[in-house]
Amino acid sequence: MVEYISQSPVIPVVIAGLVVIIVLLQCLTKKRFLKFRFVFSCIVAFGAVMFLVFFKEIQSANDEFFMILTYIGLILVEVLSMVILFSTIDFSMAREKFQKALTTSLNENKFFVLLDKKDRVKSISSCLLKNLEISEENALYKNFFDVVEIKYRIIGLNSEECLKEDVKKFYTHYDKKVQDGEKKTLELNLQNDDGSEAAFYFTEEVIFNHGKYSGRILLGDMKDRDSLVGMEKELTEAQEELELIRSRFTTLLYKTNDGIFFNNMTDESIWVNDVIVEKLCLNGNSMSQAEFFSNMHPDDIALYQNILKSSRSLDYEATYRYNTGNNYVYVKEVGQRIALNGTVEYCGIMNVIDDYHFEKTDTILDTLGTEPELLNRYKQLINEENNVFLVVYFKIASIPEINEKFGRAIGNMMLGEYISFFKKSYVTSGNIYRTSGLEFVALITNFNRMEALSSALKNNEKILHISATYANEKISTDVFMGLSYSADTGNKKETINQAKDALRIASNPQFKSSYAFYKDVK
Repeated sequence: MVEYISQSPVIPVVIAGLVVIIVLLQCLTKKRFLKFRFVFSCIVAFGAVMFLVFFKEIQSANDEFFMILTYIGLILVEVLSMVILFSTIDFSMAREKFQKALTTSLNENKFFVLLDKKDRVKSISSCLLKNLEISEENALYKNFFDVVEIKYRIIGLNSEECLKEDVKKFYTHYDKKVQDGEKKTLELNLQNDDGSEAAFYFTEEVIFNHGKYSGRILLGDMKDRDSLVGMEKELTEAQEELELIRSRFTTLLYKTNDGIFFNNMTDESIWVNDVIVEKLCLNGNSMSQAEFFSNMHPDDIALYQNILKSSRSLDYEATYRYNTGNNYVYVKEVGQRIALNGTVEYCGIMNVIDDYHFEKTDTILDTLGTEPELLNRYKQLINEENNVFLVVYFKIASIPEINEKFGRAIGNMMLGEYISFFKKSYVTSGNIYRTSGLEFVALITNFNRMEALSSALKNNEKILHISATYANEKISTDVFMGLSYSADTGNKKETINQAKDALRIASNPQFKSSYAFYKDVK
């Protein structure tokens, strides 16, 4: 048994001596005498020394029982020394070094004080000590409000009249009033001996340790009476300036002819001015995003939301269809993203587009999509992977002359009949759009329809001619067509422009055909 626990008595003496030295260093760091810790470490060191002094006598007695007790005593000395050592290094000295590093940076130019859960001062900046005209020894481990009243008289807390005892009472059960991570402001109203008033303005951050309130940090500055008057003046001027800005903004908001909107992404609400309410036939100025989106064209909602989310800059533009109750109108938004204090909002100008609407004809022409619809559908096709589509840009000639000779109704009838024929034969899902009075664009996504159109053009069928009989007179005109496959351009985004270039070439009188594939004429 003795063999297993035997050791030199010098080792416990060395360990205990180191612990005493570390405790002394900690006393210097804290700038106060740690009586209990120092006395306890000295007792342990004294015990180790006693074992060392009498070790030879015990060993010469050759009594195994006393030897076992001696070695157990040495082990106990080592255990107690390690307990003191680890508690000092891990939980005290590290915290003190951190606290010292923190306060050093704030010491000279900030009012800083660290309080424990009983509002006793654990650390205080020299700047604040200088203001209070006391030494650090007279402030440490005393109630902060008692320290303040060494020089000042406390007359209020957060602009409410109260005395020191009232303030102490307010903070008595402070752990039940605050939560971890909470930050507050503290205004401690003071009065000097001469009757003048001042105030400490602190930012307060509470400290929780293992879920329990352990104190708080106060960081701030002091304002005397002159400063307070100056602050009140600045605040009044700022309020007057804000009121002027508000009045100007309100005037513009309700007098402008433009539609103005605010789309709050945080609380999912939308506000629009009266111009938009009237044009979109809305029930009021404020509504939820869900209510606003419910009247947006289903095909445009995802595209609109994607524009808001994917915009790399603060500015954005978006166009979509909106149901006013009787029909869809085109709305264009030009806005900007604003983020402030965790709130994200889009605001800007929202107007109904009238330039894309053509005169009502009571024909199939009224059902055609317009240029914004074309661009929306075109973007969708571009974003679809492994998708080949054909853009057909065509122009119907001589319609102005027909309108002048036979009337606009006959011209519209001829246009309507041709569009009806072309749509039925080659276009699916209504993908045909009117970009001007005589120009149209078709987006063909069905491979069989593409082949049928290509075959019809090569066989010179009636697809490029329109004819009708009116009052025993035969009316006819020609169609010019430019075509481009998305797979042939190398860049899908250029397909529609290349189809338009092919139409320009096909419309040239010197070109031998009335149609042109971009891949053949590029």
